Amino acid sequence: MLTWKRNFLALFFAAAFLLSACNLSVVTPETPMVASPTPSAAPTYSPTPSATFTVVPVTLTASLTLAPTETLSPSLTPSPTPQWSVCPGIVVTRIDSNDGDTLHILRCEDGLEYDLGPLAKGAYAVAPNDKFLAYVTVNGMIYATRIGDRYMVTVFNLATERIFTALNKKINGDFKLSFTGDELNYQLIVYEKKYNQKRVYELPFTITRQ
Repeated sequence: MLTWKRNFLALFFAAAFLLSACNLSVVTPETPMVASPTPSAAPTYSPTPSATFTVVPVTLTASLTLAPTETLSPSLTPSPTPQWSVCPGIVVTRIDSNDGDTLHILRCEDGLEYDLGPLAKGAYAVAPNDKFLAYVTVNGMIYATRIGDRYMVTVFNLATERIFTALNKKINGDFKLSFTGDELNYQLIVYEKKYNQKRVYELPFTITRQ
């Protein structure tokens, strides 16, 4: 019994010695502490203007220049284009339209102007004394009028005479008018160009004499 106690004590002290010699100790591991980040305020950006701008109002002034324009006045009766420095007495202007020919008459001595027609297509001639004119249509109707009268008088129908070949063939004649004689006895010359035919006609005194 005494021997067992001695052995136990010897072992106990031997173990204690070994532990102290090796400086061994039991360490209880500690959970490492992680520092929580301290929230910090977001940086405030205050822009510092590097330049100062001044707004200056700009006034735009538009300048519009209109080019001159020409105003055209419509005219149903075209005025004759004078080819003379002094009015020659009687000026006749033929106005061609779908309805036929209209004769615009200008009497220079008093400035009288008027129209005759429309008439069938044809030819005209003014008497040498400027007192009357005659007109022949392509189908052979001859008219005459005194200058100043606004109507025409039928004086001949060439188609019924059966003298001109063109009219006998029922085709339009190509006529030209002129005068012969004097103021006491003016006569009308009718010339048809297609068949080179000519005839002279006496006009009524109510037309040729005033």
